[in-house]
Amino acid sequence: MIDRRKSNNRRSGDERRNFERLEAGIEVRLLRSGSNSGHEPLEGTVCDVSVDGIRMLVDIPLTVEETLLVQVHSAGEHLFNSTAKVVWQNQNPSGKYVTGCELCVFLTNKQFKTLRDFLDSQAQSVSLSHNPHS
Repeated sequence: MIDRRKSNNRRSGDERRNFERLEAGIEVRLLRSGSNSGHEPLEGTVCDVSVDGIRMLVDIPLTVEETLLVQVHSAGEHLFNSTAKVVWQNQNPSGKYVTGCELCVFLTNKQFKTLRDFLDSQAQSVSLSHNPHS
């Protein structure tokens, strides 16, 4: 585990915040590559995502620099796939692993817009279900 504040990543520090981050709370499926690969995909939750990175919550530790195939979906709706590299990971008090990854290929404007529109529609659905008279 590494502390992201001590990262040697080329985008560490303030530069990592150049792109808008969307809070997500949606499902992610991870496929590991190389010697870490298993037969079963890992499941997790996206905490937030930007054009160039993703922060997620997973049940097991991953290796820094490990490459993953990231498949983001919600209720069966495919949102995007990307290859990502683990940059940092910290275990939270509940035992889950908060994991920061750099996307190897940035999301396109269209992919990011699709994701934003989907998240906005989800937020609106939740809002309407809590206040049916609006």
